[in-house]
Amino acid sequence: MALRRRKERGSILMITMVVLLIAAVVATGLASLAVYEFGDVARYEIYKNEFEVAEAVLAKVYAEITFLVEYSAPTLSTQLASIRPPVFNGYTVKNLTIREIFNGNQTVTDPSSPLKGLQIQLIRYRVTAQVHQNSSTSKRFKHPGVELKQDLELRYFPLHLFAIFYSPDLEIHPSTAMEISGRVHTNGTLYVGSDGGSLKLKDYVTAVGKILHRRNPILGLGLAAGNDSFWNGTADVSMWDGSKWIDHDYAGWATVAQSRWDGHAYDSAHLVTQLVPPIPPFQDSQGNANAHSLIDRASPDSPEEAPGTSFRQEKFEYKAGLKIVRDPATGGVRGYDQSGGPVDLTYPDPLDPDLTKCIYQETTFYDAREGKIVSSIDINIGNLIESGKAPENGVLYLSNEGSDGVVRIVNASRLPVNGQGGFTIASDDPLYLKGDFNTVNKEYAMVAADAISALSNSWKDENSPDYSKRSASETTFNGVFFQGIVPTQIIDGTPRYSGGLENFFRLLERWQGQTLRGSGSRICLWESQKARGWWGKASVYDPPTRVWSWDSMYGGMSGPPGAPHVYHVVRRNWNVRTL
Repeated sequence: MALRRRKERGSILMITMVVLLIAAVVATGLASLAVYEFGDVARYEIYKNEFEVAEAVLAKVYAEITFLVEYSAPTLSTQLASIRPPVFNGYTVKNLTIREIFNGNQTVTDPSSPLKGLQIQLIRYRVTAQVHQNSSTSKRFKHPGVELKQDLELRYFPLHLFAIFYSPDLEIHPSTAMEISGRVHTNGTLYVGSDGGSLKLKDYVTAVGKILHRRNPILGLGLAAGNDSFWNGTADVSMWDGSKWIDHDYAGWATVAQSRWDGHAYDSAHLVTQLVPPIPPFQDSQGNANAHSLIDRASPDSPEEAPGTSFRQEKFEYKAGLKIVRDPATGGVRGYDQSGGPVDLTYPDPLDPDLTKCIYQETTFYDAREGKIVSSIDINIGNLIESGKAPENGVLYLSNEGSDGVVRIVNASRLPVNGQGGFTIASDDPLYLKGDFNTVNKEYAMVAADAISALSNSWKDENSPDYSKRSASETTFNGVFFQGIVPTQIIDGTPRYSGGLENFFRLLERWQGQTLRGSGSRICLWESQKARGWWGKASVYDPPTRVWSWDSMYGGMSGPPGAPHVYHVVRRNWNVRTL
């Protein structure tokens, strides 16, 4: 019995030892698993943190390049070398490189871009950043870090590629039939329609805000009843579905617009992006960057206009090969070249050297929309050509002092020919075009002003106060036109319409049965600061037949001298690599 009990105790002891051994093995395995899982979690946290820091580095580079584009010279090679990564405690950012991998012309393929289908100048940079965490935890592992890459595209394009380009809201609401060939874009909302006539937009139409078939709600008016259509690439297709209008508020708009117009009518539902000129962010009443500063008088002491900044390079007075301005000290009209040297604005008459002719004349006339007599410096383009004093670089800047000061262009059916291949006129004042503009040997031409008023070939200053005598005749303007707007708003408690695109040129005559023709671009980037008279007053004008079109001569990168450069920075082709 004793022997059997000793054997049983020995067996139990052996079993116990085996069980304890198994338990020890399991415990060791569990401990190892726990340690491994803890390490895996720790490694993941390190990776995630490095990834986030690398993203922050790329975001900073994108922000700095955007800043340099908007505020510094367009050639970025020297500035890019000065970009440094942000500093993060516990992390090392190494091998930050910004490398140019493409520079040339390329067709934009982004379906939601207002530039889609256009061949533009494109510079592509590849940004690479490596990040390594230096914490005590990271030192426990063999961990070389994370590398991120992203391409940044700097897109340059001239605004004359668009038939219509508005920075503020764009309203198109003609009372008679109107067709617009060429691209239409607004950085705001597009209010479109017609009253009993028809409106046909016959190319790409893009809005950063909404496309709405109605008037601006400020006006408190109902829907229009016209026959309005967008182009689908081959034909005009109506905005009317048989029971209601198809616009941003239509059910399934994003999909319906794509299928109905084949990508020719896009808005915020399709993620259309803003196209903004490189100017400091001074804002107008609608919160838009106030590009009026491009035509304002130069302020060399302003930091925004320091040598080398994009703003200085884009501002018209700095570009001008010839400036004709009123001297505020003496009240006289003076001429200056680009370096500030004086230019005599008189010259001997080629037919009689004993007689003197002048490039300009001072006059007054009545502007019914502004409701006042204005004092004008009239620039005779024919005399400018005859004098031999036209600016060699093709850029003329004009400025008149005083609240009633304006400038006017006369005798401009033929423009100066120069080595720059075009002629540009810019002014910070309201500008009037009298008679045909750029119709003889048509060439690249641009006019940029606070406001642009169209005076027909029949305009006579002596008839300006009498509405019954202000009868117009057929007139043609060809070129790229930049001007301001008095936006739709409440004035003295009454809703006032801006006049819309149909009244882009401000009119002062009775145009019944007469045609206002024109080809080129209509561009609105700013609010008028001086010509603030609102549209819709009685006895100002009767509308003409409007025959407007885009001009295919502006279909490339070349354009009028001094035309503003517009840049767009886009982030593309992102990828990550664990080192």
